[in-house]
Amino acid sequence: MKLSSVCLLMLSTTLMGCGLLSEEVVTKQPVVTLQADKHFDHKLYDLIEQLTQGKQFNYQQETVAFTTLVWIDTLSLKNDQRADSLLGHQISSSLKTELVQRGGKVVEHKSAQAISMSNNASYYLTRKLSELSQNIEVSYVLAGTMLEIKGGVEINIEVIDVETHVVVSSARTFIANEYLPELNSVFLKEGKIYRGQL
Repeated sequence: MKLSSVCLLMLSTTLMGCGLLSEEVVTKQPVVTLQADKHFDHKLYDLIEQLTQGKQFNYQQETVAFTTLVWIDTLSLKNDQRADSLLGHQISSSLKTELVQRGGKVVEHKSAQAISMSNNASYYLTRKLSELSQNIEVSYVLAGTMLEIKGGVEINIEVIDVETHVVVSSARTFIANEYLPELNSVFLKEGKIYRGQL
């Protein structure tokens, strides 16, 4: 009887220890990610601060459309060799959110003429030219480039007046590699989302 109790106690302790070990691994990964995300968000906030300081950029009265940031050497996102190929989309979307939260009149040029539905979703944004809304009035366009330099990426943003083609506001920042979001290495494990390597 004593031997079975001792074996049961050892088995319980071993299993509890394994549970604690796996929980420690789970809690380590998100802490690093949260610090990087916080730094990345601060860089985006700084960019929008720079852009809204310009007196010629009347973002609360005139409409603004956002484009995807592109790599300066190709002026496109077509280079599949880059691990951070979604970075231009993420920065543009994040800046759009920031400007709307500040009362900016942002126009969504990817809006469709109607809501579309599929078996598992309904959606309103599209990249199909035939589905896009036709009459969109825009005063400004936000465009930008990314330049890969040693240790990270330099981001340059400009707001262009559509009628005059004059740059009415601009901003620049540098984001170190360790603070760039790992957009292409997100995975799901045991119902939790992780970034980085498995």
